[in-house]
Formats: sequence, C-alpha cells, structure tokens
Amino acid sequence: GGNGADRALGMFINTLPLRISVGSQSALAAVKVTHQRLSALLGHEHASLSLAQRCSGVPSSLPLFSTLLNYRHSNNGAASTDTLSAWQGIQTLSMEERTNYPLCLNVDDLGDDFMLTIQAVKQISATRIGEYMQVALHSLVEALERTPQAALNSLPILPDDE
Repeated sequence: GGNGADRALGMFINTLPLRISVGSQSALAAVKVTHQRLSALLGHEHASLSLAQRCSGVPSSLPLFSTLLNYRHSNNGAASTDTLSAWQGIQTLSMEERTNYPLCLNVDDLGDDFMLTIQAVKQISATRIGEYMQVALHSLVEALERTPQAALNSLPILPDDE
C-alpha cells in the first residue's frame, strides 16, 4: 500500500480507466495487448482520481467511469486459521455489496473456477448482461483454444435467442 495505508481504516481500490478496442485483431493478439496494457497500469496504481481525470481527456463535468469491471482474487470459502482468529468474537449480521456505478461486473477468481456478479441500475438488465458475458467469455476461450487467429470482432457475443 501507499504511505499511511497502515493507519487508515477501510478498503483501498485504485481504479484506472482502460479502453479496449474490439477490432479485427486476432483473439490471441487482443488478449496479449490487453495484458500488456493492464501490466503497464501497475506503475500508476497509486494515481489519484483527480490525476486520472486530468490525464483522461474526459471533461471534469462528466464521470470518468460509468462501468466498473472488478477482477478480484477470492478464496472458495475456506478461511485460513489467521483469518478465523482475526474474526473471533465478531458476528456478521448481514452483508451486501453496493456500487455507485450504473453497471458493475465483479469477477471472482476462485483459482480453478470463477464467479460473475453483476449489479446494475433498473434500466439495465443484469441477467441480460450476465448472458452476454457468458457467451463472450465462452467464445473467447473457444477461439483461444481452437482458432487463436480469429478476429476478435467476429466472435459471437449474443445468446442464441437474440
């Protein structure tokens, strides 16, 4: 963490914008370029929101983010002994995730599996977004396994019923 992080209460999530062009590059090339661009952002992970806003070119009167993709490493329910002892004597009454973004997609990496959780305003169907993500991810994985040179913009993203 940054300076003073050990004396602050709460979670720290540094969010930086990343725009990915879905063009005619191959699925494999698109994944590699996205990985490189995300890796390059690590050097700026402590940038303030105001600095990110200034560097973005987005007018300050507009939100820098309208959608959040939150990829997080999670365990699959098995808590360590240290974690259990840290929570000894504390009881969870209820818990609910919230977001202030119109659309938030959480990807929980469980090691050998993952879970998608979608939060959306009423005007956006979270179920529909989930179906799109399922088809898009399946198409991408299939392309990477069978036809890595397939153009990214040619991969199916719509469910069969659409």
